[in-house]
Amino acid sequence: MFRVLVAALAAFASLPFAAAATDRIIVASVEVEASPGTIWDMWTTEDGLSFFAPASNIDLRPGGAYEVYFLPDAPEGQRGSEGTTILGFQENRMLTITWALPPYMPDVRPYLTPLTIEIIPVSDTTTSVTITHTGWGEGGEWDDAYAYFQRNWPLVLSAMSDALTPAAE
Repeated sequence: MFRVLVAALAAFASLPFAAAATDRIIVASVEVEASPGTIWDMWTTEDGLSFFAPASNIDLRPGGAYEVYFLPDAPEGQRGSEGTTILGFQENRMLTITWALPPYMPDVRPYLTPLTIEIIPVSDTTTSVTITHTGWGEGGEWDDAYAYFQRNWPLVLSAMSDALTPAAE
């Protein structure tokens, strides 16, 4: 797993759009009543990702697309996390992707940042899910984007948790 992740991060670092490295890291975690396989399916299938966005394009292979469309009917470039890809994965354990910053932040939108979703079994019925988002620049829209995702990754994990809870009758 670590060789795949190291190779993926090395490949990412060579991309012309990679942001300058800083010590800023966003980490958000939640424990849920679900199996690692259930969580994996939520993050790696278009149907599963519906807890997060109404549409997506996922080609589950290194280098494959991992695009999340928050506004699927918007013009190209304005739909969400477009042009993002899968850097590496270990089934039911870890997924590392590139992530696009919001379209309304044109100064930082071209820069793709690495995002890892870790899926760790805690017990027979509980799984820990951790999102780690790195690759942040500093100043201007970088600060705005960092603050935006500091607020929103915990909300995404909450939405995932809510999607796992059966609706009350």
